[in-house]
Amino acid sequence: MTETRQSPIDFEIINDSLGHFGKFQKYVFGISCLGYFIPAMSVISMTFTDNPVKYRCAVPNCDDNSTNYMEIFTEWAIPDGDQCHVWTIKNNITDQCQPDVFSNTTTSCSQWVYDTSLFSATTVTQYDLTCEKAWLRPLAGSMYMTGMLVGAIVIGDLADRFGRKIGILVSALLLGTGGVLSTVPSNYYIFLLMRFFSGAGGNGLLLVTFVLAVELIGAKWRTFCGIITHISFSLGGAMTGVLAIFIRDWRWLQVAVTAPAFLLTSYTWLMPESVRWLVAQGRKDEANKIIERVARVNNVEVPRHILDVHNVEVRPVDGTLSVSCSRSELVNETRQEAKIKKTVIDLLRTPIMRMRSINMFFCWCVCSLVYYGLSSNSGSLGGNIFVNFIATMLVDIPACIFTFVVHDRLGRKASLSFTFLLGGISCLVSGFVPEGNYLLVVVLSLLGKFGISAAFVIIYIYSAEIFPTEYRSVGVGACSMCSRLGGILAPFIASLVDIYQPLPLLIFGVLALVCSCLTVFLPETVGCELPQTLQESEAFGSDQSIWYFTCFSSCQKESTSEENTAAGV
Repeated sequence: MTETRQSPIDFEIINDSLGHFGKFQKYVFGISCLGYFIPAMSVISMTFTDNPVKYRCAVPNCDDNSTNYMEIFTEWAIPDGDQCHVWTIKNNITDQCQPDVFSNTTTSCSQWVYDTSLFSATTVTQYDLTCEKAWLRPLAGSMYMTGMLVGAIVIGDLADRFGRKIGILVSALLLGTGGVLSTVPSNYYIFLLMRFFSGAGGNGLLLVTFVLAVELIGAKWRTFCGIITHISFSLGGAMTGVLAIFIRDWRWLQVAVTAPAFLLTSYTWLMPESVRWLVAQGRKDEANKIIERVARVNNVEVPRHILDVHNVEVRPVDGTLSVSCSRSELVNETRQEAKIKKTVIDLLRTPIMRMRSINMFFCWCVCSLVYYGLSSNSGSLGGNIFVNFIATMLVDIPACIFTFVVHDRLGRKASLSFTFLLGGISCLVSGFVPEGNYLLVVVLSLLGKFGISAAFVIIYIYSAEIFPTEYRSVGVGACSMCSRLGGILAPFIASLVDIYQPLPLLIFGVLALVCSCLTVFLPETVGCELPQTLQESEAFGSDQSIWYFTCFSSCQKESTSEENTAAGV
């Protein structure tokens, strides 16, 4: 008897029947944007909750519960410009606060007085993160980013194994619970642990909600949806600045930006499970019910042969994308056979791909470092901290629109190199602006954030095209992990403002300029037939010089159609 080989399910055919972006898909994508808006509020809330408020030593004999940061006796009781020492009182006098009772020797502080004119309380005032403990302050931001790194791996795997809705539920509970409980501990290290859990949950929401929504959307709409989620993220960040205007106590602000995550637990009944994931798990009846529901809402009719589960053979990786890798592979989705386990080491074995992979890893790391570093540094630019922060977050919106307009017209290589160059020069120049011109520094910093935000959007798409089809998930996943390493370093770089105010901007500028130069060594991908294997990747771009920024003339003849490029085939 001849065995009949059944055809694997084609999700693009399903999307053709259901509508690539119909009413149901718009509904799911619309509410999934909250999965970007809400986590964004907590990602960069450290600008306010961990604000490095001014402090000084509490002066024995002089300070009591009624004194403030600015007192006349600080002129003779505290060494000029020294936050960590106080002049010693002569002969242990305990009842006088006069200049002549202080000697010319200093002693370390045992207590501190904080400037509460801007914030009534921050983690610095809560845990006395001063003097020799000052280095612990940026550790809170780094722990959040470390949680994001671990969350991408653990929650991504959880969502791949048990379903997207389970991944969202766990992520929402981690973000909400970790955020609220972080306001309770009196021990700073328990507080850091709660920050870690919040970061894991926040990044889990960013990844899983996007994957769940986009798995229902046709390929031609995915780049657009990716940009919209970026805008949703920036709006969420800006909302943190708005809340901080009215909430000046870090505990209540932390609750305000993380407790809304509990609302996202409603996704377990407001959103459908991923059809692709259900089919890959063999739960075809459930998948068909969702397809029928989408068809009813979109007012379309699905051909019966698509719903006939007996005529469908499902390969586990066919059309199903791993949450734990990155959203960029959803923008350029391809089908691939799972034959042997592929690792990032394979990308480093061949000389051309080794150079390109390391190049991409570094650029992703710098992108994240500068993006989050500029967001954190917005509080040190001078002027109104709240206006600066909100503007820093909202500048992502024109950056996303700019990217959407130019990244196909100019090509990936030229667009990425230009945006890195713009961000780098802006940050570098701002570091040399004379003191007092804070408005110019703010404008240049915003221009730098514009450039790096645009670069972040472009590099998502570019990296998915640089790596060959069979290693796309591995390559982009490794890039995503490198970006988290940059995020972990960002709070420490931003904290260097305490040593020299322009130093963080100078570091960000130099790193962005280095990436602009490194991008020149990558091949152009727009209009080209992208490589499928490592062997093809070694030859890909060999006909392009490093200064070749537009490849239409050399690559159009190789491209079989615009659809191949859009699908990343």
